[in-house]
Amino acid sequence: MEWKHNRLCLLAVCSLLLSQKSGAVTFDTSLLAGMSGESDLSRFYENNDMPAGTQEMDIYVNSNWKGRYAVIFGEKRDDIRLAWKDASLLGIDTAKLADAKNPQRQITLHDLVQGGKVDVEASTLSIRLTVPQAYVSHMEAGYVAPQFWDEGLPALMLSYNLTYYNTRAKTGNKESDDDFYAGLESGANLFGWQFRDSSSWRKTSGQDGEWQNNTRYLRRPVAAIKSNLTIGDFYTPGDLFDSLRIRGVALSTEMKMRPDSQQGFSPIVRGVARTNALVKVIQNGNTIYQENVPPGQFTLDNIQPTGSAGDLLVVVREADGSEQSFTVPFSAVPGMLKEGVSEYSIMAGKVHQTTIGGDPAFVQGTLRYGFNNQVTGYAGTIVSDNYQAGLLGAGWNLPVGAISVDVTHARTQLQDHSDSGQSFRIAYSKFVDTTSTNFTLAAWRYSTKGYYTFSDALYSREGYQRLRKQYDDYRDRFGEAPALDLNAWDALRAARPKNTFTLNLNQRLTDGWGTVFFSGTQRDYWTSSQSSREYQLGYSNGLGRASYTLSASRVRNSDRDEETRFYVSLNLPFSMFDNNAWLTTSLTATDSHYEQSNITLSGNALASNRLSYSLSGSNQRGGGNMASVNTAYRASFSTLGASYSESSDYRQSGLSSRGSLVAIPWHLLTSNEIGSTMTVVEAPKARGLMVNGDESIVTNSDGLALVPYATPYRKNSVTLTKTDNSSGAEILGNMANSVPYDGAVNYLRFETDSRSAWELRATAPDGKPLPFGSEVFNERGDSVGFVGQASMLYIRANAQPIRLKIRLRNGGCVINHPQYGLSNAASYCQ
Repeated sequence: MEWKHNRLCLLAVCSLLLSQKSGAVTFDTSLLAGMSGESDLSRFYENNDMPAGTQEMDIYVNSNWKGRYAVIFGEKRDDIRLAWKDASLLGIDTAKLADAKNPQRQITLHDLVQGGKVDVEASTLSIRLTVPQAYVSHMEAGYVAPQFWDEGLPALMLSYNLTYYNTRAKTGNKESDDDFYAGLESGANLFGWQFRDSSSWRKTSGQDGEWQNNTRYLRRPVAAIKSNLTIGDFYTPGDLFDSLRIRGVALSTEMKMRPDSQQGFSPIVRGVARTNALVKVIQNGNTIYQENVPPGQFTLDNIQPTGSAGDLLVVVREADGSEQSFTVPFSAVPGMLKEGVSEYSIMAGKVHQTTIGGDPAFVQGTLRYGFNNQVTGYAGTIVSDNYQAGLLGAGWNLPVGAISVDVTHARTQLQDHSDSGQSFRIAYSKFVDTTSTNFTLAAWRYSTKGYYTFSDALYSREGYQRLRKQYDDYRDRFGEAPALDLNAWDALRAARPKNTFTLNLNQRLTDGWGTVFFSGTQRDYWTSSQSSREYQLGYSNGLGRASYTLSASRVRNSDRDEETRFYVSLNLPFSMFDNNAWLTTSLTATDSHYEQSNITLSGNALASNRLSYSLSGSNQRGGGNMASVNTAYRASFSTLGASYSESSDYRQSGLSSRGSLVAIPWHLLTSNEIGSTMTVVEAPKARGLMVNGDESIVTNSDGLALVPYATPYRKNSVTLTKTDNSSGAEILGNMANSVPYDGAVNYLRFETDSRSAWELRATAPDGKPLPFGSEVFNERGDSVGFVGQASMLYIRANAQPIRLKIRLRNGGCVINHPQYGLSNAASYCQ
C-alpha cells in the first residue's frame, strides 16, 4: 500500500510539470524544496507523447467513442495522421478539406478537427478530439458503425435457472410435494455462427422427469443487410400474424442493428403471493419462466417471451398447495419506421408444435416500410396447403401516439368445405416516457364468423381428426356411428374469438400524483355465449418517505372459479447497518372476505448489496399464522436463493440458483446472472480487480472475469477497479470499450505490468536523502523505478537488478549490489 501511496505522490508532482501548450517548455526545478531540485525531470516535459510509428488508438469525438483506429505518429508532436478512409468514419464533416475524395491519402488530426483540439492520452491509448459542432455530422447518439461490431470469441455457453420447491402437510396424511425445474439456455459461437438451445426439465412428485425443448436453431447475424439468418426450431414473429413454433429457415431484419432501433413491448407480470410461493409463467403451453417469491406483491420484469405475441398464463402456487392464476395479455403494435427505412421477414418451413399432430408446411412473409415520418405501411401473407391469408395495414405517428389499422383476409379449407372471412384490428401505442419505460397499449379486433387465424385452422383440423377417430372407434365397437356433428367439432377445438379488446397501461402521473398501471383483456366468441374478462389494476404513490400501493385483480382460484382480489400495502424505507431496508405491511382480501394481513422486513446487506433478504409474519383467515424467510446471495459464480416458511398446517422450503458458464479456449468462466450477450475481461495476472463497481464480479487468479451483460451493437464501457483483495500484476489502463454482436462473447484485454516489485533504502555517500522523483535505471539502462519519499526506492523489474543508477541533473550516481528490503541497511549511491 505504501508503494501505491508514494506513486500517487509522484504522479501529483508530475501533473504539475506537464505543460498544456504544444511547444516544449522547461520547469524551474529551483521551486522544488531541498534535494529535489537536483532531480532530472526532463522526461516530464519532452515533446513526444507517443513514439513515432503506427499505434492502435481509441478515438473520441466530443466525448463520443468512435472506435479503434490505426494512428500514425510522426517525429514531431503535431504530426499525428489518420487515413482518409478512417477519418470518414468519425462523423466529422470533411467536405471542405483538401484531398477529401482521395481515400489513399492521410490527414493530420490537427487539420481534421478544423479549429478544435487534439488531446493524446498515452496512458489509455486514446485520442480525444474536440470538434466545433458545425463540423460534426448529425448521427443518432450511441450508434457505432458496423465495421466495429465484434463477433467475439469461439465459445460454449450455458445459462441456467434452477428452482426447487417443497411443501409438506403437517396434518392429515402429511403428504409431501416436490417440484424441481431447470431452465437451460445453451449455445456455441464459432466463425460468426451462433447455435442456441432453450430447454427445460421438470420433475414433480409422482411423475417422471420431463424434458421440453422450446427453441433450437442456428443463427448468423448479417451486418451488410442488418438482418439475421435463422435455421432450426424457432418462433415466428407475432406482430402481424399468430406466433407459432416452426422448423424451418428465416431471414429477417434485425432492428437492433439500426441507429433508430425500435423499443419493443416487454410484458411486466405483477401479482400478489400470500406465502413463499412458486410463480410459473407459461406462454403457448411452455413454461418460459419460474421463480420462488416471498409473501407480498411481486413484479417480474425480466421475462423473455418466446415470440412477440401470445398471452402469458401466470400460475401462483402457494405454500399450502392452493393456486391462483391469471392471464397477462401480450401483443404488439406494428412499430413505426422512419422515412425510407424498411423491415422484412421471410420464412419457410413446417409448423412444429407438440399440441398439433401434423407438420403442415407453409411460407410466410411480412414487410414494413416508412413512407415518411408520419406514415408506415405494412403487409404480409401466409400460404399453406389448406390455408391462405393476406394482410394490409398502415400506422400513423400522431402527436397523441401511434395508431395502426389493418385488415386480414383468410381462406381456410376445412374437412368438408371452404370458409373465408376477415379480421379488422385497430391498435394504439404511446411511449409516454421511454427512459422510465412507461408504455400504453390498446387494441381492438373484430373477426367475422368465417375468419380463421392460421393457428385456428390448424387446431380445427386437429380437432376434426381427433373427433373422427372417436367416431371410427365407436363404429368399430358398435357397428355404426352417428353423423359427424360439425357443432360438436367446433366446440371440441374451442371457440373462435369474435371481439377481443386488450389494454396495457403503465403511466407515471404528474408530480405528486403517483403511478397507475392496468392490464386486461375481454373476449367474446362466435361459438359460445360466454365471455372472458381478466384484469389487473393498481395505483402507487408516496407519502413522505413512505409509499403505498392499491391494486385489484381478477384471478382464477384453485377451483377454477373467477374471483376479484384486492391488495393494499404501506412501505417504509430506513437504514439498518448502513444498508437499505424496508418495512412493509399489507392486507389482502378476496371479493368481500378478509384473506390475510402481513408484515415484512426486507433489505440488502454486504458489499455491492450482494445479499437480499425478506422476513415475514402473517395472519390468515381462520386464525392461522405463518412465518417465512426468503434470501438471495450473489456469489461470484452464481446467485443462490433459499426460502422457508411454516404454519400450523404446512412446512415449505425452497432453493434456487441462476447464473452463466462460458468456456473459451483453455478457460471456464462463471457469472452470477443469466446472460445472452457477454464480455470476457482479461487483465493478465491481475487478481481481484472489480468490474464496473460490482464486487461480485472480480478477476480470478489468471486475471479473467465474465461480465454477463452487454448491449449489442452499442458501445459498452468496462472499468476495472482495485479492491482490498487485489494482487499480482498492476493494471496500466482501467477502461476499455467494445461493440458486440447480439449473442456474442466479446473479449476485452487490459494491459498490465506483471513485473515484480522491490523496495529499498538508499542515500548519498554523505548520508543525505536522494532527490525525490529521480528516475532509477538497471544495469541495462532500462527504467525500473523512482525515488520516493524519505529516500525510498521503488523498483519494478522482471528480475532483481544487480546495479541501479539514479539519474540526476549533474549526471547521477550508482548503487552496486543494492540491499533490497526495508529491514536491511541503506545502500549508498556513489
